[in-house]
Amino acid sequence: MASIHKRTLKDGSVRYYVMWRDPAHKQRKFGNWRRKSEAAAYKIQVEQGLHTGTYVDPKAGEITVDELASTWLTGKAGTVKRKYYMDLQTAYRLHVQPAWGLRPINGIRHSEVQTWVSQMSQGDTAAMNNAKSASEKCKFKPKSASVVQRAFGVLKGILEMARDDGLIVRLPTEKIMLPRKVPKKRTYLTAEQLVALSKVSGRHGALVLTLGFCGLRWGEAAALRVEDVSVDERRLRIRRNWVRAGREMIETEPKTWERRDVPVPEYVMAAIQKEIQGKGPDDLVFTDAGGGRIHEQSASVHPKDADAQQWFGNELRDAGVPVLTCHDLRHTAASIAVHSGANVKALQRMLGHKSAAMTLDRYADLFDKDLDTVSDAVGREIAKALR
Repeated sequence: MASIHKRTLKDGSVRYYVMWRDPAHKQRKFGNWRRKSEAAAYKIQVEQGLHTGTYVDPKAGEITVDELASTWLTGKAGTVKRKYYMDLQTAYRLHVQPAWGLRPINGIRHSEVQTWVSQMSQGDTAAMNNAKSASEKCKFKPKSASVVQRAFGVLKGILEMARDDGLIVRLPTEKIMLPRKVPKKRTYLTAEQLVALSKVSGRHGALVLTLGFCGLRWGEAAALRVEDVSVDERRLRIRRNWVRAGREMIETEPKTWERRDVPVPEYVMAAIQKEIQGKGPDDLVFTDAGGGRIHEQSASVHPKDADAQQWFGNELRDAGVPVLTCHDLRHTAASIAVHSGANVKALQRMLGHKSAAMTLDRYADLFDKDLDTVSDAVGREIAKALR
């Protein structure tokens, strides 16, 4: 059994601590509380641990988050994709380490974690205004829900490892409220607008058509090689992906459900054929002016040099179509497919989603527009039956 003890300091104030014998019958003591109730709460925790076999030496929890982080990250290195691993490293370095790196894990409180999450989400306007450099300003800007969730996930993972190793009993990361991702309003082009955009895109016209009619992700198009193109079957085989990992771009394999054969309309395949003419099987289908990989594009419509790597904004302006991102061309492909009669399962396979439920959830607005069409069709059948 544990017991509560009192000691009086030189200034006359009182402190309370708890004493007990651990499973090895070694005497332990812990605590320096001002209130006896806090010591009593810890006494109950110790006794419960001894009774249930979940006892944790309080000294074990004095290890810092920094000391555990390298072990946790090393454990992830061989089990996740390189991009995801580098994202975890970045999240720890930028968000977790500055806040928690030097903190002993047994001293982290639930309320502190919740405050940290909220501060990341809201940002610090005063500190941002007083920052002297762009990098300093960035530290205090409100973070997106995705960034906050990733950073929280890293801290939670480290503390879960500590619990599983018997270093702490309770997780201060349980029941934390996280910001929700707010879906961005999508911009869809019509088939006519998409063709118009491709015509003013010059050497990038085939790429625009492929993104907008076939629904490839930008990285999938950037990694596409000639051997992945089946002209006779009118299919594109998605077997590689070009992604950003930290500050570099790397080629990686898509997730299992993202590996797929994408159907290509005849008009688009004709444009791709011109693109690959004279190239070898291992050559890239879409390249920049120098023959290298295509660069990620922004949606900025500010004028740029004709030879600039950022060409997409110029073409948007010249085509007179709504401002959108390259990823919006993937959404455009989904929109055109649905309005052409594609069902949710076919759209899932074309886009490489994990499940039809994911496709329906992501593009519910497109399928909602078709409800009137279904209702009208059913109405016509009813009219026939009543004749």
